[in-house]
Amino acid sequence: MKILMIVTGLNVKTGTYEVIRNVVHQLIKKHEITILTNDVSVDDIPYTNIIKLQVIPLPFLQYRFMPKLIKMIQNHELDNYDVIHIFEYPLFVTDYITLMGNKIKPPVIISLHGTLNQYGSFPLNLIKNIHNNFMVKFQNRIELFLVSSLTEKRQVTKFKIPEEKIQILEPAMRLFSVDKIVSNRQNLLYVGRLSITKNVDLLISAFAKIKTNNVDLIIAGQDFGTLTQLKSLVKKLNIENRVFFKGWVSEEEKIELLSRATIFVHPSLEDVFLLSLLEAAAIGIPCVTFDVGSNSEILEDMVTGIIVKKKNPEGLAEKLDLLLSDSKLYEKISTNSKTELPKKFNWEKTGKNLEEYYVKVLDHKKSQN
Repeated sequence: MKILMIVTGLNVKTGTYEVIRNVVHQLIKKHEITILTNDVSVDDIPYTNIIKLQVIPLPFLQYRFMPKLIKMIQNHELDNYDVIHIFEYPLFVTDYITLMGNKIKPPVIISLHGTLNQYGSFPLNLIKNIHNNFMVKFQNRIELFLVSSLTEKRQVTKFKIPEEKIQILEPAMRLFSVDKIVSNRQNLLYVGRLSITKNVDLLISAFAKIKTNNVDLIIAGQDFGTLTQLKSLVKKLNIENRVFFKGWVSEEEKIELLSRATIFVHPSLEDVFLLSLLEAAAIGIPCVTFDVGSNSEILEDMVTGIIVKKKNPEGLAEKLDLLLSDSKLYEKISTNSKTELPKKFNWEKTGKNLEEYYVKVLDHKKSQN
C-alpha cells in the first residue's frame, strides 16, 4: 500500500510528531510511506519518500500556506497513492484537501488530535470556531476522522459528523529506561509548551499554596507567548528561589529532568490526549492532572495516577500535598503506572489499528467506484 502522510510543523516536537514518528516505524515494515511536509528536518522519522514544500506564513504563521500543493492537486499527483492521511485543524493542507476532496481519487483520513475542539482565547477562539463549523460542512469529502479517545469522539459528534466516520486511534507510550536520581529536595516537573491552553499559570499558583517543604517546581518547554507573564507571576508570589524555567530541552535533557522528577504535573484544561502523561508514567513517575479530556481514560484515579476534580489552584495543591506526604500511595501509583499502562498503550497495537483503518477506507472507496 502506498500511503501519503501530510503534516507540517514537525520541527515542533509535540504529540502529533510523536504519533507520526512511532506509527511510521510500524507501518514502513510493510508499506511505502511518503511524507509531505514543509522544509523541516525529519531525520528521526523513517520514510520511503519525502516531499518538502515551501511554506508562506499567511494569514497566520501556524496556518502554513503551501502554494505548490495547489499545483500538485491540479496535476493529480496525489492520485498516485492508495490512502492520504492528513493531520490536524486548522491548517492549509487540511482545509484545501478537504475542499478539493471531490477531485482527489484516494480516500482521505484526518487525524484531529483535539484540534476540532480546542479554541484557546479571544480572538483566535472566535476565528477557529467559525473555521471549524465551516469546514465540517464538507465532511462528505473525508472518508474517516481519527480521534485519540472516547472523550474526543463524543466532542466530535457534536459537529454532526456521523459516528461511523469517527474512529479511535489511541496514541501510546514510548518505553525507555531512566536511572532515578535521589535528592534532598523533591521536584515537581512540567514539560510542554508554554502557551495559554497549557495553564502553567494555574500550576504555579497551586505550587505557591502547597504545604510540603523542600519542593521545587521545574518548568521545561518552548515559549509560545506566556513566558514573560509566568515569570512575573512567580515573582509576584515570591517563589523565585523555588521555580526554575529550563526553556526548550533536548531529548537527553528531558530524560535527565525525568530522572530527577518526584511528580509529573500537567495542568492543561483543554488537551484531549496527553502523551506526556504516558511517557512519565511508563518510568514510574506518578502523574497529577485535571479531570478533563481523556485524562481519566489514561489514568485511574489513586491507582495509576491522580485525577484532580477541582479545576483550580487549591484543588491541585491539595492533591500534590497528598502525594508528596503519603509514601505508600506514592509507591502504589508508581508501581501500577509502570506495569499496567504499557499493556494498554503500545505503539505496535496503535500501528496495527491504523493499518486496519487504511485497509477499511481503501476497500470502502473501491466499493463505491
